[in-house]
Amino acid sequence: MSGKMTTKQLQQRLDTMESEFHGFGNAAATELMKHNQLIYGLLSDLGKLETIKCENCGEEISRPILKGIENTDECPSCGKSLFAVTLDDFTGEEE
Repeated sequence: MSGKMTTKQLQQRLDTMESEFHGFGNAAATELMKHNQLIYGLLSDLGKLETIKCENCGEEISRPILKGIENTDECPSCGKSLFAVTLDDFTGEEE
């Protein structure tokens, strides 16, 4: 036997590596979600979490209120402004 792997053996090894990689990725994602929930829960308990409903798509967005953290007014779901903007906002007139 020459020590070279057959195509079938290489494919099996590749499949095993791919499966292990996906397992690791899923485990890492699960841990990140746990940490995210813990941090956002703590921020909520401390009154440092702002929840906004997007005026365009209706998605509820939670974002931290922390010194040094700049928040964007762009909705991560639809990409539009979280707040409805009208011409009156710029002219100072009321409807």
